[in-house]
Amino acid sequence: MPNHFFTILSKYCQQDIVPMHMPGHKRNPLCTMPDPYSLDVTEVPGVDDLHHPEEMIRDLMDDLTKWYDSKQTYLLVNGSTCGILSAITACCYPGDKILVARNCHKSVYNAIKLLGLRPVYVYPRKLKGTMGELGIAGEIEVSEVRRLLMENPDVRCAMITSPTYEGIVSDIASI
Repeated sequence: MPNHFFTILSKYCQQDIVPMHMPGHKRNPLCTMPDPYSLDVTEVPGVDDLHHPEEMIRDLMDDLTKWYDSKQTYLLVNGSTCGILSAITACCYPGDKILVARNCHKSVYNAIKLLGLRPVYVYPRKLKGTMGELGIAGEIEVSEVRRLLMENPDVRCAMITSPTYEGIVSDIASI
């Protein structure tokens, strides 16, 4: 059975495709070292603990906080779903409204259901090419967010993916 699993994955990875799906490394090596797993150690003295950073991980988070000019930066230990669920839970109470880009990560919908939130949807602009619509969602327009917030002043937070899986960037600073 494990060999069958390996065979199917290997066959898929040999196709001449651009992987527009998870994981984010897109099947490209992140580094050229022969054994990156030899550096994969955590939760031992001297290399810090992701769950309670006090040394080099704390320093990295502090540096990222300055870099992004944010109040606080956290490194995730469970991927984007963990971060999205945590962020929404920190911002919203059951029954709150949340502004949601219709092309958001599916974990946003999980948070909406888990917390009993009321979504206010903002739809991305439709991209058009020389032959008509491209079938790819475009950016979230600032004017549309502004309009929805005027109509829903009780929105507690907004979830907009930028860049998207297709590389589309919205003007988050203006939003």
